[in-house]
Amino acid sequence: MKKKIIIGLVAFFTFVTLTVGLYFGYKAVFCEEIKGRIMVVQRDTQVRRLALIKIYAVSAKNAEAWRLKVVQNCRRIYEAAVNYRVTSAAERRSIIEQNDSSIGRLESLLKSATESRDDAREFWIVDPNQPTKKSHFFKVIVMPGFPSAKEIEEDAMASKWERCYDTLRKSVIPELEDAIEKAKRFKQVELSRHDAEVEKRLSELSSEYRRSRTFEALTEIPESVRITATGISDDNGDYSLSLPVGDYYLIARGSRRVYDTDEHYYWARPVSVPSDDAKRCLMGNNNMLGGPERSMWSDLEDISKDQKESK
Repeated sequence: MKKKIIIGLVAFFTFVTLTVGLYFGYKAVFCEEIKGRIMVVQRDTQVRRLALIKIYAVSAKNAEAWRLKVVQNCRRIYEAAVNYRVTSAAERRSIIEQNDSSIGRLESLLKSATESRDDAREFWIVDPNQPTKKSHFFKVIVMPGFPSAKEIEEDAMASKWERCYDTLRKSVIPELEDAIEKAKRFKQVELSRHDAEVEKRLSELSSEYRRSRTFEALTEIPESVRITATGISDDNGDYSLSLPVGDYYLIARGSRRVYDTDEHYYWARPVSVPSDDAKRCLMGNNNMLGGPERSMWSDLEDISKDQKESK
């Protein structure tokens, strides 16, 4: 009994193996011919058959891997832009904080210098015997960054209040006012330079994102993608390809002169082999990239939106 079960299992697995092998052998050996035509309605409403257009057949599996790389690249660019906006905003806040701190310190010194000027004038003209005010005066003029501090201190120690007043009025206060204006201009220069760099980088990322999604880029088959078959249209726009059974995308692009401009055409058309569609595989306006019919890239916009909304 045990022997019969073993024999039955061996027979079953042999049958399955042969069936699978025959199926894939058929796909690898037996091919079907795709016949079609490339014709477009131009802007001048003329119907034109396009000659000498190369058509490449890429398996659906390879096309899906290609599409995944494009989506990942779009995501990479988008995330780079998002992260750059965050870091650049933090850098801008830091520039503002640092410059405002310097400006605030100078404005504080200017306020103290103005008060000291008024005190020096009072000591000179009204009453020099004001110990509390004098003590405050000396504390102010030795503040870090206070201009001409040593000169004013020496004159104050010698009770030369007129000279203290003149130094504060004619030298210290104008110097601090000028320093404040320079600090404000420096802040604006730094912010302008930072904003220009940010705008340039974001523009570069935006351009890179747009380039990665142009029809020209989406029909430029990467070296990593295996091309199953290649054909070329004749003078009547007719072409044919011999393909194993399976699902494919036909990749093609062409151009034609219309009046004083060139029209460009791009396709990434799906086709199954064998099928009725494969026997009369028209490539025209409706199934161009961006047209109403499904293409290899027709859901790229939705995929990109999903990536953005997931952030």
